[in-house]
Amino acid sequence: MYKILIVDDEMIVRHAVKTLIRWEGSRFEYVGAAANGAAALNRIQETGADIVITDIKMPEMDGLELIKRLTASGFSGEVLVLSNYDDFELVREALKCGAYDYMLKLTLKTESFMQTLEEIAAKLDARNGAASAPASDAAVPRLEEITPRIAAAIRKLNELTADSEPWEGERFIGADETVYSFVIRLQGDEQGLRQSGEFQDTLVKLADGLFTGSRWTVVIRTGARRFLLAVAYASGTSFSSPEELALRMISLASLYYNVRIKAIYASAASDEDELAAELRLSRLAEELLFYTRPPTGCLSNRETIQEGNEAFKAAETRLRDSMRKPNSGSLVLWSESALELIGLAAEQRVNPRQLKRAVSGGIWSIANSDDPATPIQWDEKRWLEQVEAAETDAQLKETIRELSKEIENRSSDTASPQIAAREEVLQAMRYLEERYPERVAIADVAHHVGLSEPYLCQVFKADTGQSILTYLNEIRMSKAYEMLASGRYLVKQAAIEVGIPDPFYFNRLFKKRFGFSPKNVKTP
Repeated sequence: MYKILIVDDEMIVRHAVKTLIRWEGSRFEYVGAAANGAAALNRIQETGADIVITDIKMPEMDGLELIKRLTASGFSGEVLVLSNYDDFELVREALKCGAYDYMLKLTLKTESFMQTLEEIAAKLDARNGAASAPASDAAVPRLEEITPRIAAAIRKLNELTADSEPWEGERFIGADETVYSFVIRLQGDEQGLRQSGEFQDTLVKLADGLFTGSRWTVVIRTGARRFLLAVAYASGTSFSSPEELALRMISLASLYYNVRIKAIYASAASDEDELAAELRLSRLAEELLFYTRPPTGCLSNRETIQEGNEAFKAAETRLRDSMRKPNSGSLVLWSESALELIGLAAEQRVNPRQLKRAVSGGIWSIANSDDPATPIQWDEKRWLEQVEAAETDAQLKETIRELSKEIENRSSDTASPQIAAREEVLQAMRYLEERYPERVAIADVAHHVGLSEPYLCQVFKADTGQSILTYLNEIRMSKAYEMLASGRYLVKQAAIEVGIPDPFYFNRLFKKRFGFSPKNVKTP
């Protein structure tokens, strides 16, 4: 039995948390509660609590100080943090100080709560088992000796194609083992690329906390920003779904290390050939990470990529036709057609390479057209390189907008300050499109683009016709509509995913945008 102590300065919260836990028939025992960190320290000493569930903000001694005191005293248990939506910085600090995980108070449910407690119990089981195990026999290989061999074998498995012969290398998956695999993509700019070498260690730390009770865990760097994570469990082990663990990794990487990642999760594999098949599916599905959907940042490797259906081909034809009859409005028509094509490709899950070919073909058409809007001396090579280098559909859209504005500005000989301002507005729009699920402040956007807040607000409104907040809410409402229309999200879940945890404010914005309540969105 593992003893649980609940710490919160509000009695109603302590009671609510206690009622969420299934005590009867479980291996958890309630040993009491405390209203602050100081009282909790005494209660932990008196009761020998193994798991401490604590609030962050409390009088006399807050949750952060409690965690620091426990760590300093050699506390052998685990701490689970309860937080509110505005506590993210404090939660990040709590995780750095040694907390196991965090849960949002407003989203607590018995199933997810019990699942997290079971994960903590599994970690304590592994720790206690390791502490009580006798010294290993010299003839038995140690884990640090086994995992490099497994890593080398998995790297070779990851390179197999559908035409490859069945695996004939080392058999490292035991008859009683099940292996789960994840492809992790590090997001961000060049700074993120420089940090990718360190991120392998970060993934190892995340895996150590998430995959408690596993037999082995391997993290392999397979590209500039690409990593492969594989974990083995004894068959039949109680295990969170791969999707839940992928989402947890994404959340903890952002909260704990301030790093943005995307993930592809695979189904269980019971032998090397099945694992090779799962890895192959993951490589195919990985192409879909190019699109900003889904907003959660993770996909199953069962998601299939398309080579373009009739709707996409029709949009591709409109893009080509837009430059066949050059006139003063053809460039605007091409830009609109290109943006439409990108949106449709995301919706239809079209292979990004096919999308980029179509856009690049349009740029060649512009460069070789007689359109009076196209400047005489114009270097299309730079734009073709930008299209090819785009890592997301948001970047590709920005490239189209920047290209159109460059041609417009060159043709009309617009003053350079106006060009600079418009480019910074585009940077702000991209920032909002990528960060909409987060708590975004105008100060953050201004700092990102290098302008003062008042000036950014002025040029943003001048160039877009909208305020920054209105534009951000437009993005959030569009994303929320897509989630609700998929039928996979409740209204509260969609609200949280797009960064609006207040359900009443979310409902008001949604109804204002679409004219009807979010609960009335039609699903498939």
